[in-house]
Amino acid sequence: MMSTCILRQIVLRSGYRVRFLPLIQTACQRATDIKCTCHQTQNQCYSSENYQQNRHFNTSNIQRNAKVQKSFDTYYAAVIEAHKLDEKLISYKYSQTSDDETERNIEIRRWMFIEAVDIYKQKSETVHHSGLRRGHIEFITQALSRMKDLGVHRDLACYKALIQVFPEDIMVPTTAYQVEFYHYPVQQDKAKDILEQMEENTLIPDQETRDLLEARFGKQTHVIRKVRRMIYWMRKFQNANPYKLPHHLPLDPIKLAILALKKMSVDLENEIKVFKVTDDREKIFIASAQSPLQREMIKKHPESVPLYVEGGFPIWLRDKRLTHFILKADSDPKLFKYPTKEEQDEEDLEFETIFDSEEPSSLAPMPNVHQQDDGTILGMCITETSTKDSLISWIRCLQEDNPSLDKIPIVFALKQAEEGVIMPVNEEKSNEHQTQPGQ
Repeated sequence: MMSTCILRQIVLRSGYRVRFLPLIQTACQRATDIKCTCHQTQNQCYSSENYQQNRHFNTSNIQRNAKVQKSFDTYYAAVIEAHKLDEKLISYKYSQTSDDETERNIEIRRWMFIEAVDIYKQKSETVHHSGLRRGHIEFITQALSRMKDLGVHRDLACYKALIQVFPEDIMVPTTAYQVEFYHYPVQQDKAKDILEQMEENTLIPDQETRDLLEARFGKQTHVIRKVRRMIYWMRKFQNANPYKLPHHLPLDPIKLAILALKKMSVDLENEIKVFKVTDDREKIFIASAQSPLQREMIKKHPESVPLYVEGGFPIWLRDKRLTHFILKADSDPKLFKYPTKEEQDEEDLEFETIFDSEEPSSLAPMPNVHQQDDGTILGMCITETSTKDSLISWIRCLQEDNPSLDKIPIVFALKQAEEGVIMPVNEEKSNEHQTQPGQ
């Protein structure tokens, strides 16, 4: 029993599931006959026998004839249909994934994509007389165009699966003339398309990717030259962005809002809080960013001068678009005093020499990171609905740490159809409570 479990682990880690399929079936059948209590062995027994039978997919999507389907959508639809028909398969695959929702969705999408590619490779084992798989260029082209829609365009394992569609040892050049005259140009161009899509999605090829390409195109072809350049240059610039985002963005909108506020905040003492409020009988979140320096400036702000809530301004996290709003005050004219045109002309006509005496002048006050020439930023927020009512709730939430906001008039200058001046001072407060980002 123990030897069967060890054998199964060795076969799984080897990575050749199709080649060693009879060996897996024999080992799992033996484990079933002796009633092995290993939970992983029982799951693998189901995975190797029941599901491998389903990989022929007795459905109308893939016809059993001599003609190999070139459409990637056909094989992917067959995988989805097999999931719907077999509940045990779904529960088995979900038991192997992570507890995190984002990681779980990534693993499921990756597994389904690779399964569709494996089905095509199995059905196209009867190769053409030239040694190439039938329609593999059309298959890879459609799979590349569908990767973003399926959510696997930033997964390196899916690109490796597409590279393995190319047959081995057939397109390897044997002479220097074949290397320079672009041996198998259509296949090399398609392999370069795979690498270019990886480069667009900031995926750095690893050594395994290079080995897969060398086994199919040789060591001196144009494809290998490109992958070498990618490995060299992308590793040099991968940490050049000071606002680096995680490789896979979270699905939770609260976590996305926190990432966006951290990206926009320039003050290292900035504090991000998440408020849960009730807006139109619906519970929404408000992510707010404010530093102690900004709270101190609000405390010193005169009560007769209004503050402004402006927005919404777009912020992009790769392909995710969020809308943020700012609490703003007028700029201090003492900090940003620019000369007029007449004064500038007079300065241009004046010439200083070494004999001119220097006149002492007072030091100009230095603005902080929040004081800009077009205004002073006193806070930022991202709300779930981006409505005016949610912004009123944000001001009420800010009044907990900024009591002076209760007496300062607030002007809402929004880039929306609804605009106007709202004085949310004497209105009744809504049911709201504050939570930290981790809660």
